[in-house]
Amino acid sequence: MAAEGVPSASDSEARAHRLADQLALALEEVGFDVGRDFPMLGSGLNRDGSPYVELGRVAESVASGLSTILIRAAQHGVTLAAD
Repeated sequence: MAAEGVPSASDSEARAHRLADQLALALEEVGFDVGRDFPMLGSGLNRDGSPYVELGRVAESVASGLSTILIRAAQHGVTLAAD
């Protein structure tokens, strides 16, 4: 940590990288070929030092598949946890 309670750039970048990896694994678990379907999936730091995960452009068929999976998950009660 750079300062009390403030993550360093390397901590933030590592966190973003872990989240991108987790997202890639989740996408593969539901049947996507991440290298083919999400070729721009990556992570980094914004100018202000905040971490981001980038999905990039996806083909229409990939977007359709992803929306189908999310709709089915919602129908089964899967939602984001409240913060």
